[in-house]
Amino acid sequence: MAGVRDHINEQNIFERRLGQIMGWSFVEEQGKGSCIDYNSPDGTKIEVKFDWDSISTGNHYLEYAQTSDGGMKWVPSGFSISAEEADLWVIINEEWMRILSISSMREMVKENRSKMRIAKTRAGVNHNQAGQFSKAYLVPFEILDNYVILKTESPIKRD
Repeated sequence: MAGVRDHINEQNIFERRLGQIMGWSFVEEQGKGSCIDYNSPDGTKIEVKFDWDSISTGNHYLEYAQTSDGGMKWVPSGFSISAEEADLWVIINEEWMRILSISSMREMVKENRSKMRIAKTRAGVNHNQAGQFSKAYLVPFEILDNYVILKTESPIKRD
């Protein structure tokens, strides 16, 4: 089974490929808490989520908090921090690329929060270390698609 480093390296390949295809500049040396993946030529700040599992679930995993101590203390993550700096939120799986403005994402959450389930990752899933978990809204694509700026065939396929 691939480890965390292998997963990060694989995602980095997809991120760089997407940047080349879209003409976006990849933000180098991102760390924990980074909330911008790309800058477009016009200065637009873009956060991208490769949500491969969404094909089988029909939902986008919209992370908003994480913990490293088994749930004793939760800190903002994912959309919670990107919403402060990013202009666009991009969701990609092997079928579709969806582009949404951050303001439409905020509106979508506000208007549909009661219709969305909240999920928490399990230990050992998605390369989480012991005690590492995240919380997210499971956003059905039939809701999300009402807020997209652009929905187009995915330019990225996993080999």
